[in-house]
Amino acid sequence: MEARLIEDVAAFAQLEPFWNPIVVRSSSNTCHSTFEWLFTWWRHFSAGRHLLLLVAYEHGMPAGLAPLYVGTGERESRDLHFLGQGLSDYADFIVPRGRPDIMEVLVASVLAYRQLWNGIDLEEIPSESPGRGFLERLCTVDGTPAAWHSTVRCPYLPIEGSWDAFYSSMGKGFRHEVRNKVNRWNKLNSHPGDGQGLCCSDRGEVDGAFVNEVVALSDKRRTADGHRSPFLNHPDQEFLREVLPLMGARSQLRVGEVRTAGVLLAFVLSFYWQGVVYTWNTQYDPAYRAYSLGRMALVKLAEKSFSEGCRELNFMRGEEPYKFEWTRLSRTNLAFRTEPMVEPAGDQRTPRDRGMLEAEPAKRST
Repeated sequence: MEARLIEDVAAFAQLEPFWNPIVVRSSSNTCHSTFEWLFTWWRHFSAGRHLLLLVAYEHGMPAGLAPLYVGTGERESRDLHFLGQGLSDYADFIVPRGRPDIMEVLVASVLAYRQLWNGIDLEEIPSESPGRGFLERLCTVDGTPAAWHSTVRCPYLPIEGSWDAFYSSMGKGFRHEVRNKVNRWNKLNSHPGDGQGLCCSDRGEVDGAFVNEVVALSDKRRTADGHRSPFLNHPDQEFLREVLPLMGARSQLRVGEVRTAGVLLAFVLSFYWQGVVYTWNTQYDPAYRAYSLGRMALVKLAEKSFSEGCRELNFMRGEEPYKFEWTRLSRTNLAFRTEPMVEPAGDQRTPRDRGMLEAEPAKRST
């Protein structure tokens, strides 16, 4: 077994046939570890960064991946980061389950290129990752102080049984609110045959016209209450304009939407990977806040997930109250970061750091 360093986009592209099969066999088997997501992310966010993609080869074939980059100091510090960091909800080394030897090779290779990076800033690692102990070795060679931090909970709903049985378990209040608000809309905003009734539907593919609708809806929401959206940021928007149609064409996308007379009023944008539906972004027209249109879109998406035989509805990172209307189960994401040698005076932490829930010093290997 050997590891090779990939530093340019052309060599990165050549890994496509091997990438997703490795993801499927790994514990980091999520939508944000796929080739489509990470390769497209690098194409849009590589400026001022150095690719540090390490590939473990076994018998001449790719067998494990360390999808990393390093800031060059022009736009961010020379720390190790995961590809996709900032937009990905889950990240990790991509290693087949039960193969700690591959993880060992990748970590040793990261250390072999120690001259390329100064610190560690690895985010959104699932707390159950089998690679945690190996990652701690990144700070053992030269005593670089680093610590684990809990970042955020990620609620999830196992899909079991029928949709009707599950929906009944949501309680009468939840179900009645959805039904009553549809009835209220139809009573106040539409008449038979005028096309103004609410239409809840789903789709598996999107195009540029749909993204334009999403951008317009997100802008309405921001104007109304300051709500942030990646669709309003650049280059985030350009990345999403490319990656969403690509993932849709490869059956990796699920969208629940609510329209009236063809106009988009609300949506839930989700990714689909290996039987799991990942809800990633939702938005609604603030002019119709009273109708809970976002909830209607999510109900439609969940019903579709049950009917397709999916195994999980994953609400991804974030502890918004609406997620816990659906489930009490959650997982926790972690960050592994270099710690400052001297604590700064006063509270000079970034908003991201102030959101940390706890810090756990990394254990030293002996």
